[in-house]
Amino acid sequence: MNKQQRRNECLRLLDNSFRIDINSVRINTHNKLPHEVAKLILAYKEIKEGKQVVIEARFKGGGIADILVLDDFKVLEVLYSESLKKATKKVAKYPNELDIELIDAKEVLKNE
Repeated sequence: MNKQQRRNECLRLLDNSFRIDINSVRINTHNKLPHEVAKLILAYKEIKEGKQVVIEARFKGGGIADILVLDDFKVLEVLYSESLKKATKKVAKYPNELDIELIDAKEVLKNE
């Protein structure tokens, strides 16, 4: 499967009744600012590597991921104020085909 076919396969996991923007910044004002800044930094790094991402990706079966990396079938879920227990419950709704990375926003911000 070539790169574009893989990206398209990953896109099929998303609920297309919502707008799907690739490599665009989407901000959720219900999250705290450090969460959103960490999300932006992580998405920027993926895009800089030539990958495609969907921020605030809504899945067909429910759930909204912070960042979906289409090239890698991977979710980057940023944790700032939510507990690991709550995050684990949240990502359990995501499609099984995806790899999930839980990332501490404070670590992302500290390293920038």
